[in-house]
Amino acid sequence: MQRASRKIAAILAADVVEYSRLMGADETGTLAALRSRRVIFEELVREFDGREFGSVGDSLMAEFASAVNAVSCALEIQRQVESANRSQPQAGRMHLRVGVNLGDVIEEKGSVFGDTVNVAARLQALAKPGGVLISGPVYDQVHLKVPARFIDAGSRHVKNIEEPVHAWEVLPPEAPGLAGRLATSAARLASWRVRRAAVVVVTIGAAIALGQYWREIPVPGTGGRLGQLLDPSVAEPPPGSIAVLPFVNLSGDPADDYLGEGLAEELMHRLARIPGLQVAARTSAFAFRDKDLDVREIADELGVAYVVEGSVARRGDRVRVRASLAERASGTNRWSNSYQDSSGDMFAIEDQIGTQILTALELVLESRAAPAPARHGNVAAYDYFLQGLAYLRRPRSEQSLDAAEKLFRRALTEQPGFARAQAGLCQTYVERYALERVPARVAAAEEACAGARALDSDAQEVHEAVGRLRLATGDAVEAEAAFRQALALVPRSPDALTGLAQALAAGGKTKEAERAFQDAIAAQPSYAAAHNAYGNFLFALGRAQDAVASYERTTVLTPDNPDAFNNLGIAYMLTGDFERASRALAQSLAIEPRRGGYTNSGSVEYYLGRYKSAQDMFRKSIERVPTDHRVWGNLADALRFDAQPDEARRTYRKALELVEGELAVNPSHAVNQAQAAYYAIQLGDADRARRGIESALHEGDEITYVHYYVALAELGLGDEVKALAHVRRARDLGYPEVLLKAAPELGDIRAMF
Repeated sequence: MQRASRKIAAILAADVVEYSRLMGADETGTLAALRSRRVIFEELVREFDGREFGSVGDSLMAEFASAVNAVSCALEIQRQVESANRSQPQAGRMHLRVGVNLGDVIEEKGSVFGDTVNVAARLQALAKPGGVLISGPVYDQVHLKVPARFIDAGSRHVKNIEEPVHAWEVLPPEAPGLAGRLATSAARLASWRVRRAAVVVVTIGAAIALGQYWREIPVPGTGGRLGQLLDPSVAEPPPGSIAVLPFVNLSGDPADDYLGEGLAEELMHRLARIPGLQVAARTSAFAFRDKDLDVREIADELGVAYVVEGSVARRGDRVRVRASLAERASGTNRWSNSYQDSSGDMFAIEDQIGTQILTALELVLESRAAPAPARHGNVAAYDYFLQGLAYLRRPRSEQSLDAAEKLFRRALTEQPGFARAQAGLCQTYVERYALERVPARVAAAEEACAGARALDSDAQEVHEAVGRLRLATGDAVEAEAAFRQALALVPRSPDALTGLAQALAAGGKTKEAERAFQDAIAAQPSYAAAHNAYGNFLFALGRAQDAVASYERTTVLTPDNPDAFNNLGIAYMLTGDFERASRALAQSLAIEPRRGGYTNSGSVEYYLGRYKSAQDMFRKSIERVPTDHRVWGNLADALRFDAQPDEARRTYRKALELVEGELAVNPSHAVNQAQAAYYAIQLGDADRARRGIESALHEGDEITYVHYYVALAELGLGDEVKALAHVRRARDLGYPEVLLKAAPELGDIRAMF
């Protein structure tokens, strides 16, 4: 058995502060700034004898043989980045956080893995904007050798690391200090009227005396606080904006995590129905689970004025919940309370919390809001529903969806008229179809959604479930109608806004769909699912370079999401950047080995001409999900060009069998029709190929991949003129020329365009 290659290394992790906010404000300028920061990073890493690895999007990583070099490099990076920022307006300045750790690492295929790397990334997340945070082992090596100031930052508990990490903040040898910064800011304010200037000078004096609380001091006559005046980039969130974080499980049993998640999600649903309240999306808020951040930092990241947080503990039938409403502006709790119920009735607790939050927020609402009516039902059914919801919200897998289905069915056994459990069952079947591509899942979803609609036609979740189902079956008009009904109930639901955009795209309303995606993102800039869906939309239109920006934002918002890095990797591949594609896909597989990561890694190997390696990746994908025709088609291509014609033919036959099953569910799926034509021609079935070509062009003449696969089918039919025309049409619609020229299946016509 071959041993893993291990060594001691210093790991430097860097990340852009508030990248999603910068991208939302000025995408073009932010990408240009990121490129310039990358140049600084890459040049300095080389200068200090380091090696870059695993850098994706706005996250940068490097290894060094020397801790002294790593810390010296980190300080110089921050110095040069700060210098570059001076020529930029305050709101557009791009700052980095940097963390450095030292320890044992595993080296494999040009990348580096292990707890040492993870701790460096966690330290980076805890560092101040523009700052450097190092671990104790690094401090031991550098504090007498690097000219800098070291401030003890104490022990920190970081995610997925059992032992606390002792951290040290590293500052340049001569920091300007608070008084110097304030004096500079006061000089910039010298053009104000004498009266206002005097007020600011007095306020600055008080600020120096009060130390760290200076940012919160109100400045008379300005309508703001001193921190805002000295840092104009800090934008105020809408006054009626709020986020609900998952409640921390204090039961001591991880199996009870669903209670805190479910309670938070239920509160979101209740608050979202209140006029004047803008509620952060679930995925945005839940991304801060287990993160060691101050509530004001979380509020800034989410762009909200208030944050609800709390804890839940269950001992037998007794449930105890603590909840608080924190105000971003002051960093203090505007309201807090504890609740206890010996019957385990979460309905009653949610009613009390929801009502008291609204009372606390009356001053910022447009009008006095009536709380949602109290609900009554079976406590056991509701508990099963919350458990099912927790599994449904997990990354899509056969195991999570099996568990969700069983729990929703238990809820319905306890309470047959439970509409939301019925809607959850519908969503589960839709997710199962997306994962497995088994037509029977659609029939089950139809039955479940019909039952949910009959039970409660006014539930937002029911309309969203129906919308998702109609997207799966290709009924764009009905999907659009369902999402509009959901939005009529909860006008700013990010899920419904994103679903509407997807329905418009499916209906061929490209311009309307793009506006709808942009509206969804504007309504909830930190909603990762909207950025990811927008990336998918751009990707389908052949705008891979534009899709890269959306996928990069998704990885920033959900850095532990394997699908986000998978999508980014395939987008990089379609721009011809195979090196970044490989790194992003490796990151996806490192987070969680999944079907998509293996499939797309196989595609990179295929385009590089490494057909046996591609086959290995495609087979690993098929082991996980054996019902996706696209992966079987990819495997068949790799076998074909690896001189295995008989095995390739058997594999094309399997791909055609699977795609015919999908077309039975949704015959208007234009790309599937085009791919079916390609598989058929590889099997010598010219009639089936021609039918597929006709249907594909009728349904999707403006779709890039339709023309690509039609070109392959026409090539198999012997018509090079038509094939070339469709290849050129695919290119004009956005199919990357670098991939057209790399694709062996296009044969000799690659030289004709």
